[in-house]
Amino acid sequence: MFSIDLNTYGLEFMLLASAVGFIISYLSYETIMVVAKEKHLMDEPGERSSHDSKTPTLGGIAIYLSLLVVAILLGNFIDAKLFLMIICSLSVLLFLGLKDDLLVLSPRKKFLIQLLTGLLFILITDVRITSLFGLFGITSLAYLHSILFSLFVYILIINSYNMIDGIDGLAGGFGVIATLVLSILLYQDNINFALLGITTTGALLAFLRHNLSKNKKIFMGDTGTMIVGFCIAVLILRFLNTSRLSVNNDYYNTAPVIAISILFYPLLDTLRVFILRVFKYKTSPFTADRYHIHHRFIDLKLSHLQVSSVLLIINLLAIMMAFVINFKDWSNRLWFIGILSSALYLILFFVLRAIKKHSA
Repeated sequence: MFSIDLNTYGLEFMLLASAVGFIISYLSYETIMVVAKEKHLMDEPGERSSHDSKTPTLGGIAIYLSLLVVAILLGNFIDAKLFLMIICSLSVLLFLGLKDDLLVLSPRKKFLIQLLTGLLFILITDVRITSLFGLFGITSLAYLHSILFSLFVYILIINSYNMIDGIDGLAGGFGVIATLVLSILLYQDNINFALLGITTTGALLAFLRHNLSKNKKIFMGDTGTMIVGFCIAVLILRFLNTSRLSVNNDYYNTAPVIAISILFYPLLDTLRVFILRVFKYKTSPFTADRYHIHHRFIDLKLSHLQVSSVLLIINLLAIMMAFVINFKDWSNRLWFIGILSSALYLILFFVLRAIKKHSA
């Protein structure tokens, strides 16, 4: 009987998955945009919007279709139980995102459904964080604590990723970086997770082609941010878990630094916005506004592509530092990277603002 070993031909499967992800996503956008325009399923420009024209906002559907097709195409070679749970979870988030994009859901309802989806996925697949890597003197986590902490990380990643989807290229570009890096990190550990990541990378590259287009622009919408955020969360949970399975693992003591450096910009922006909303403006932390870092840069009259490029390059520098800087204590390394990267955003903002004032 004809059979192919997934691990033996891992690189070939990775290339195939990324190519199929890109092609399915790319071909889907034409249809999605036509339907969105005919049915008036468009994002209306508002006071928070960085755009001045109606734009289709269902880009996440194409990303979902890419993952679904790859799962079906490689069904005989991949972990069926894992991908079944991934597709089931993504399907729930797809309909949740669609309803929010088209009708608008309250933050509480979105949170509850995200919570339930994440809990079921973690319980059934056992993809969870099992250690705090010595933080607060805690190494291994009890099962219940592991579930609760993993669920917290899952919810944090999905919603912080959703919050950076405010300008063209930023969420898509960050998603490409995060899923590609995590795919490489997980390639030797478990090809199934690497395939999930690289398929998402391919689909996002096709999305960026349209998201950055002037004539055929489309937004990711909550549908896309929840789907991509879920994939990033799953990959992060797996990476943190597998790094503690053996003391011989290359990332046994450094996995938290690498994981946080990958997520640096969304986490920094989320923390900043929550602090401003709660302590300065006395509003709900879930209130929509223009307090995000990318909005501050846009206010300097920079283009979306310029702002996205600047923010993503600094995030890439944070990731590079996580691999290069070698402090004995991983928490010291994390503090160093966090302070330096945050300072780069701050310094760059003031430099650009001074240049704009001088030129005006």
